[in-house]
Amino acid sequence: MVPHVLGEPEVVLAAGQHGLNYFPDERLCLLRTEPDCRVIMAAGVRSVLLEGRTMTALGSPKDVLLPGKAGEFDNGYAGISGAWRAPSGELLAIYHAEDHEGMKRNDAGIPGFYCRVALAVSKDDGLTFEKRGPVLSGQLAKVAGGRFDQGVGEPCLVAEPSGKFLYTYYSSHERIANRGVQICLARCRIADAMKPDAWQKFHNGGFSEPGLGGRDAPVMVSGTKEADALFPHVVYAPALQKFVMLFCVNAWRERDQPDRSGFYVAFSDDGIHWPRDRVQQLWKTPVIARIGRPVAWHPTLVLDKETKGTKLSGWIYYGYSESWGHRPPHKPHYLVRRHFEWEHDHK
Repeated sequence: MVPHVLGEPEVVLAAGQHGLNYFPDERLCLLRTEPDCRVIMAAGVRSVLLEGRTMTALGSPKDVLLPGKAGEFDNGYAGISGAWRAPSGELLAIYHAEDHEGMKRNDAGIPGFYCRVALAVSKDDGLTFEKRGPVLSGQLAKVAGGRFDQGVGEPCLVAEPSGKFLYTYYSSHERIANRGVQICLARCRIADAMKPDAWQKFHNGGFSEPGLGGRDAPVMVSGTKEADALFPHVVYAPALQKFVMLFCVNAWRERDQPDRSGFYVAFSDDGIHWPRDRVQQLWKTPVIARIGRPVAWHPTLVLDKETKGTKLSGWIYYGYSESWGHRPPHKPHYLVRRHFEWEHDHK
């Protein structure tokens, strides 16, 4: 890996703009970026569609997916974080679904959750979605009143280049065998993409476990003790013929002086194996919200179309607050971006 260049932050949408707060709360879902832009974004506890001439002129938010009713698996939160357009024209979206019932809030006042990855389908280009139910759930059952974060969630979706499979990368909050929060992988055949039970988790070197309730094994870990890897966003870069992952590491004992915490980039030939020598820290920053402290989290990687050869460039979109909180002088996170350039050495 070689040194990278990370540009200065640019505010895309300010806190409170268009009546929105706490965004983005998952990865952005870009439906298109030309000739105009249509983006789905998790804001608060629901998903909204925004439109504009460019990514810096987004507006006219419309609610497109809301949390479910009491007793339903997504009663507290429904945040779309990835979509794929089927040959039929339908949009298949995955979303981070949270069950808040019986869960305790954390020190920052954020509701505790048991999360799942769920499927929703749109027949009108993202204006409305029909929920199809969970596609990924944890091996461990919900423990009401237990740990603040449980289950599996915070997914991203990418079609691998052979055209056979959809991959979903997600954060596992199960902490099985004291492994902490780490990034895992599931896939389904594109031909079966509309079937909620078609997904299989990666475990023991293959996709051998059911998406609903099966075991999993991390494909990306924090690489250090007392640290979690989470919030993955993966794209395929045709110019490199490689998968590129942007993700966060939270070294949870760090506070005001982040060192290991921050944004990281990684490269893979097949999207399954991610060698540690192809992992690089991009930015030292806190990545978990705490009252009165800065935070940068939920990053989305958007590559420039003119990317060629070993050079990559594009934008990193993410949620940011210089002093996170619910009441002034603190404020919720809002949408910011930074331009990046780096060169991959193909090793």
